[in-house]
Amino acid sequence: MRNWKAGVGLALACITPWAHAAGFDCRKAGTTVEKAICAAPKISAVDGQLGEAFTAALKSHPDMADALKLDQRHWLASRDATLSAYPSIKEAESSVLPLYRSRIAVLKGLDAASWPKPFDALRAALPKLPATGATVPADFVKAGADVTLAEDVRLESASAFPYQPDKSLADALRDLESAGGYRKLAGSPISSVWSIGGTAHCWTEAPFRIQGKQAIAVPSPSVWGDGDCMTDHGMARIAGQYAVYVVGDGSPDEVNLDTAVWNGKGFDKGQRLVLRFDHALKAEASACAPGKGACDEFAKAAMAIATRYDRSPQKGTLDNAFPSYDKAAYAAVLKAARLTGGPLEKDGQPPELPLLDSSGRMAGFSSDAAVFPLVFRGETLLGLIDHGHVGWRENNDWMVAAWRLRDGKAEPAAAAYITVTRDKLLLATPVPAPPPQSL
Repeated sequence: MRNWKAGVGLALACITPWAHAAGFDCRKAGTTVEKAICAAPKISAVDGQLGEAFTAALKSHPDMADALKLDQRHWLASRDATLSAYPSIKEAESSVLPLYRSRIAVLKGLDAASWPKPFDALRAALPKLPATGATVPADFVKAGADVTLAEDVRLESASAFPYQPDKSLADALRDLESAGGYRKLAGSPISSVWSIGGTAHCWTEAPFRIQGKQAIAVPSPSVWGDGDCMTDHGMARIAGQYAVYVVGDGSPDEVNLDTAVWNGKGFDKGQRLVLRFDHALKAEASACAPGKGACDEFAKAAMAIATRYDRSPQKGTLDNAFPSYDKAAYAAVLKAARLTGGPLEKDGQPPELPLLDSSGRMAGFSSDAAVFPLVFRGETLLGLIDHGHVGWRENNDWMVAAWRLRDGKAEPAAAAYITVTRDKLLLATPVPAPPPQSL
């Protein structure tokens, strides 16, 4: 279990007045993250505000206490990971402060007696979402909500566009990427010319209203940013209202559904529905040297390691996971790993997950991978844990690998790939949509 004294977790164990601006007693700060929070006045202050918001949410929603506590643990883990990714707390502020503010908005949003349109039409379908792997908004349709999604029609050329475009849309059609088209929704007075391209899957949208056979450009809704990347765009009819949407679906724990409703003349101000989920870890593949065959013994050890680190992904979490390790042996393999050609070579490329077939997986470690000592089959090894990477892209799964010292070199000993999948819905609440980010 996560140490409840970390971050605002103290509120879960006992409700007491805050000893400092932070949501915990800074005199007892022990982890790297706790010390960083106490050293940063702005983050410390907002951590205290979050503690108050969480305490209030527990008091106001006792029926949700278990879900709130579990979700808070997941949020704290994501905060820890974000803070740990920066070389200094000052550099982390611009990323961490918005995380806190968003979390406070979610907790306060639980008190809303009614939901804004069009989210009010989705509320009854929430309990019917799949217990694992929910996909938004498609699963709202499957759950029986009054939702019809637009069809994304591909255009091979601008001449295939079924409307007469005005000049603005004609320009957008000429600029279509190789993957582009328009949105088709029966009865809808609006549509858009869309294009998606690049390794980050960035969207370009040009909305228009339909007037007979004419397509007349209209101002873009606030929820569609310029160069919006790694999201899912679309249009839908929700309980008789036509709306555009954006789905931010970057983690198993959270989905953000942003919508803007068409009012007949333009798009209303954006609204956001935040859905928070539990997640589950599963050992998908494992191998041990020298045979590289499936290695259930290491898969079990890797699952324990990944589960522990998943709850607190920060420096030091795994340093004492194996108190029986041989310090001298670990120092020797760590030294070898840092030599030229070793997996931790100072100026070298971070290693790939060894011993396992990497096809179809993001299997590259990053320079931020956590190094730790581990004991496997009585031998002290060098461990490495990280999310899977391909270039700058990162997934949510965990990779765990181990190296041993052999003839003065660090040699792969075992490896495991742990998938992280979305699990049951914990809570959902509407919040104001933030301004879209532009590239």
